[in-house]
Amino acid sequence: MIKKAEKITVIGDVHGCLPTLEKLLLKIDPQVPLIFIGDIINRGPNSLETIRLIRSFGKRAKVILGNHDMHLLATAAGAGKANQRDTIDEILRAPDCDEIIDWLRHQHLIYHWKDYSFVHAAIDPAWDMKLADQLADEVQQTLRSKHWKQALQEMYGKDLWDPQLKGAARLRAILNGFTRIRFVTEDGTPDYKAKVAPGQTPPHLMPWFHCPVRKTQNDNIVFGHWSTLGLVLEPHVIAIDTGCVWGGALTAVELPSRKILQEKAPQYLDPLA
Repeated sequence: MIKKAEKITVIGDVHGCLPTLEKLLLKIDPQVPLIFIGDIINRGPNSLETIRLIRSFGKRAKVILGNHDMHLLATAAGAGKANQRDTIDEILRAPDCDEIIDWLRHQHLIYHWKDYSFVHAAIDPAWDMKLADQLADEVQQTLRSKHWKQALQEMYGKDLWDPQLKGAARLRAILNGFTRIRFVTEDGTPDYKAKVAPGQTPPHLMPWFHCPVRKTQNDNIVFGHWSTLGLVLEPHVIAIDTGCVWGGALTAVELPSRKILQEKAPQYLDPLA
């Protein structure tokens, strides 16, 4: 944890949009610690230079692993396949690729500062914060081990959490619980098909943070991942993915003041394409 800092700034999904990030950073006190909420690379035009910049911040910056960051790790491990929209090849071909991958796999699925918790997409409604920490540590230790490539060979899948899961299915379910959830049913079961904004889905689905049986309802959680959701400021929930790569904005929130900083971004990708 960043114990000495009186304030921090959390930055939303960058997706390799380097010029927008650089402009946003000009609005942030250079002495303030940074937390990147995940998906720092991929889809945008400058994935390699973006990850190099964030890595150059050293101890000032912490990164939460998002689904696109995990996709880069899986591809580096020989388990992922490039999507036509991916912009990670430049990282995989870079002379410092090994150093970048090693740094990335030592980042976080969950991170805490004061009474705030940071995750990329969600905390599975079935988990309380103690269990979420335990499961995050389980995967983080795997990613940081010498067996990380082997562990990621079966990373992709829509497994739902069950405490009896073991092996690859357990790893997938934990990663899904932190990096992929948007909508859930009333009993907390994730639905991985719906990706649109709330109100455009069947009535039995709701945002994960509105689930009535969610065990982290009294915890302060900051997350990104959900560009069609946009900026959300609720008493215990802050969402800051505002669609930078789709022509929205890159958003940061200063804590504990909850001051919002934004930089408008060019449209790099058409969400309807």
